[in-house]
Order: sequence, then structure tokens, then C-alpha cells
Amino acid sequence: MKVKEENYAYPIEALEALQDKDEENLSHEQKIALENLTRHCKVQDLGTLEELYKELTEIDSLKEKHVYKLLEVVPEHESTVRSVFSKERVKLDDSEINKIIEICGSIETE
Repeated sequence: MKVKEENYAYPIEALEALQDKDEENLSHEQKIALENLTRHCKVQDLGTLEELYKELTEIDSLKEKHVYKLLEVVPEHESTVRSVFSKERVKLDDSEINKIIEICGSIETE
């Protein structure tokens, strides 16, 4: 399969888009994504995700792909933040990690 275009989506948007499709017509990868999002989508409110996005983009070291991964995980602990960035070339200092935890901890997850 050739990727024509790549766009980022909030986790709840991706979950809803996959749920709207007939499961028989989903590819293997889409089925895995649906299962993971169903189990792990912590924030169900789009407004809350938009607010988190806005706050996380204020951290200069984060690229857009990092912000969307953090929105998917909504980390509560330093170890979770470090695991998100373990394979990335970006190096976060302790103050940035604490800021991420503070921002993500400011909302209620489901």
C-alpha cells in the first residue's frame, strides 16, 4: 500500500472514524488500531484534546507528531513520557518532562 497523504488526528477522531466503518472492510492494521484505541483512548472529549494540544505545542522541543502521541497516551508519570520519546531523536530535559506531566495531569481521563 502506498501512502498518499499523512494527516494527524486526535485519538477520539480516529476511534470514531474506525467505528463508523464496517469491521469486515477494515484492513488488519485498522483492526489493530481500533482495538488499541478502544482500550486505551483516555480522553473522549474533543474540546479537552484541543486544549491539551494547544498547551503541549507551547513546549518548543515537541514536534507535532510528538504532541499527538502524547495526546494518545496522556502520560501521568515521567517513565511514560520517557518511553514515548525512547526512539526519538529529541532530548527532553527534566523541566520539559515535568511540564508535560503537569499539562496532562490537569485534565480528567476516562
